[in-house]
Amino acid sequence: MTEARGDFRRSAGVLCAVASLSAAAGNPGCSRAEDAPGRTIAGSAAGTVGATTTSGAGGGGGAGGDAPYAISTLAPAIAFDATPDAGAAYVYFTGIDADGRAGVFRTSARGGAGSTEIAVGPPFVAPLGIAASADGGRLFVADPGAGSAALDDAGALDAGALFAIDMPGGAVAPVRGGEGMRARGLEIVRGADGEERIVFSGRDREGGQPGVFALPARGGEASAIATGSPLVDPSGVAVAGGGAVFVCDTLASPDRTATIFRIEDGFVSAFATGLHVGYPCGLALTRDDAALLVLARDVARGADEVVRIEVASGARSATPTGAPGHDEPGGLHRAKGADVFAFVDHRAQEQGSVFLLGP
Repeated sequence: MTEARGDFRRSAGVLCAVASLSAAAGNPGCSRAEDAPGRTIAGSAAGTVGATTTSGAGGGGGAGGDAPYAISTLAPAIAFDATPDAGAAYVYFTGIDADGRAGVFRTSARGGAGSTEIAVGPPFVAPLGIAASADGGRLFVADPGAGSAALDDAGALDAGALFAIDMPGGAVAPVRGGEGMRARGLEIVRGADGEERIVFSGRDREGGQPGVFALPARGGEASAIATGSPLVDPSGVAVAGGGAVFVCDTLASPDRTATIFRIEDGFVSAFATGLHVGYPCGLALTRDDAALLVLARDVARGADEVVRIEVASGARSATPTGAPGHDEPGGLHRAKGADVFAFVDHRAQEQGSVFLLGP
């Protein structure tokens, strides 16, 4: 992994600016896909972004598509990942509070109400990923630093845990079977049997191979969906109704840009390449599984954008999400019951912000 840096612009996200979290998590945030050479444009702070769509770069099918979205700023926050609840009334996010404590927070999807603590402090160390159950009764958090005895690589080789938070009370409990796998990105899916599963990126316990795994949400034994090459540093995941898994890998491409892989029937294939993303990489499918949305960076503009990739054709379109200078994207998730998405940027509004994206 690349060396941790304190500078936000060349770091892999907010974790690299918070040394203790970065070390506890094995410096996962410092493996952000690298910038291609380009200009940096200074600009003013962004407020609400209108429903604007531009054509993205070609690749995997070329430019195209037409996907206007409206984007609203919900709350300032040092956040890593965010997800709406099932009905998109609230947005939950992982991050750090003003006292430097890691945890889970909530804000209204209407904005303007600030943030509320859900669960802050131990056992959370570096809570990167968050996802909600279908009924909104539980939140699930991936923390690759939890359980580490020391904030260095030598003391954290078997670190990491998955946690479930019962709502609305906020009681936190580890999910049995997720310990020691350095879980990073995750999504919750309901199987044909009606049982929910956690699909997450991380590393296997034995050999430390990067991979994507599945675990019953009630706890149990984790099973591998795919491990090893071509995966190098997988983070964000999205799961289609038919079972196909999309995973974003920040280091799988020789040019250090991100690659999104599709995993289906045990076969791993490259779905999209050449993306400039943050950490954890944010991606989510639309409700009809027709398109994959990726939170990325427009290098030329020096700002974030949401790239929509049509699953059938690979055609891309992009929606700018903020002013130049807001270019440290994090996680992105969709509400279970609507095509409404929450995402974060580590640099927006100077300290970071949580956003909502909808039609």
